[in-house]
Formats: sequence, C-alpha cells, structure tokens
Amino acid sequence: MVLALNLMLVDAALEPIPIELRNDEAVIRVARRLGRDPDHMPLDKALHFRAMGRLRNKEVRGRPDIVHKFLLDSLNSLLAAKGMLTVHIHTINGKVIEVAPGERPPQNYINFLGLMEQLFKYGSVPPGGKWLLRIVDTTLAELVKSMNAPLTILLERDGEPIRILELADLLTRNSGVVVMVSGIPRGSVSSEVRMLADRVYSLANGEPLTTSHVVNLVLAAMEIKIGLV
Repeated sequence: MVLALNLMLVDAALEPIPIELRNDEAVIRVARRLGRDPDHMPLDKALHFRAMGRLRNKEVRGRPDIVHKFLLDSLNSLLAAKGMLTVHIHTINGKVIEVAPGERPPQNYINFLGLMEQLFKYGSVPPGGKWLLRIVDTTLAELVKSMNAPLTILLERDGEPIRILELADLLTRNSGVVVMVSGIPRGSVSSEVRMLADRVYSLANGEPLTTSHVVNLVLAAMEIKIGLV
C-alpha cells in the first residue's frame, strides 16, 4: 500500500540523566533500586523530581512516559500494521530517533525505560544486528527535507482551527505528509521546529489536548477515511 503518513513526535522530553545530576545521591539510589545505569538511564520527573529542581527548563524535561504512550498509540495502529506509517522521535536536546517499521515497544513502562537506556548507551536497540530503534546522525530539519513531503504540518494549540475530518481529508489527498506533534508536557514547541511547518493547525479551537489524544485522533480519522475501519 502507498505510504500514508510520516508521524513525528517533536521536542520530546526524553534524555539521559544530565551530567550535572549523575552524582546526585537520590539519582544514584533510584538507579540502583531499578538496576539501571545512572549515566544512561532516562531522566524521569516521577523518579528524579527533587534532583530536577536544579535543572534549567525543568518544566519541559523528564517525561519519557509521553514518548512511551506515543509509541504505543502509533505503532499499534492499523496504519502501522498495514505499512502505511513511519515514526520518528525528535528529542528536546536535538537527537533524532528512527523506529523500524513493523516493530512495537514494550507494553511495560519499566521495560521501556530499559530500552531507552540501551538506546542512549549504544545508539541502537539492540546494539548489533537488526535494529528496532536507532539514533540517526541528522537534524530534524535535514530529516524533514530528506522526506520530500508534499506538506509538513505541525499540530499545536495556537494553530489555525481545523476539524479532524478535514485534516484527514487533507492527509489522504497528499500521501506522505509529515505531521509533527509536540512531545513536551506543557507550552509550545521551539521556534526551530515551528519554522519547519508549512501549516500549523489546532484540532480543538485552542483547547488543550494531550499528545496521546492528538495522535489517536489523527490515526483513527485517517483509518476511517481510507476504509481500514
């Protein structure tokens, strides 16, 4: 089937424990309790809340759970099952993660954290052989350009209002569109990300929607539009 959609989670609050926190006693204690490496374990606000008080921009960092939910939502979709979806993650510190087609993330969140730890440590999961996830040596701008998409869309709260079925119609009439969805817990994406968008749309007239809600609306509307459900 023809590729229908390039889905990207942008400015995702996913990163390893920052250098300035790796010797923090609380961080080390949590890592030991979970059997994790504090040099590569993902920063998680639920686990490292006190230590994160020293970090700059702490309000938009430490939410790997948003990434986990994004992967569960997108990779368990019918579009993914039919080979009509590509998925990338762009992190808040500029890393680009490619997801292998046809793969699914662990359902368990603790197992997912282990997967991310391995990714940060080796650059791919697994380290050798056929990869499931890998960090690619490119910028988000270079990635978007390489896709030669007919249209690049950013979904943001302050965008131009559009109904979900109108968006689905636009996406199905322009196969291979890039759709970027924010991966930060609050606020707007960076100006660098916003500049890549040809159009910025809001799905709920400025009402706040979770990343998961936005992703599921887009995927379900497209699946309905092309007759998968």
